[in-house]
Amino acid sequence: MSLRPDNTLISTREMLQELLAAPFRAVGSVLKVFATSTARTQTLRELAAISDEELQARGLTRAEIVTMAFRNDG
Repeated sequence: MSLRPDNTLISTREMLQELLAAPFRAVGSVLKVFATSTARTQTLRELAAISDEELQARGLTRAEIVTMAFRNDG
C-alpha cells in the first residue's frame, strides 16, 4: 500500500490502475488541447476575413476579434 497526495491509502491494485490509465489520460489531454487550438485558429481566420466596413458596422475593431476568439476559454 501507498499514500495518495491527500494522505489516504491506495492499494496496489489502485496504483496499477492509475499507472496504466496515466498514458491514456495524457493522450486525451493532448487531443483536447489540439482540438481547442484548431477551433480557435479557425475562428480567428473567420474573424480576420471580415472586412473593415463590416467590423465597423458591428462596432468592433481588429484588436477586439482576438478577444472574441478566446472569450469561451475553459
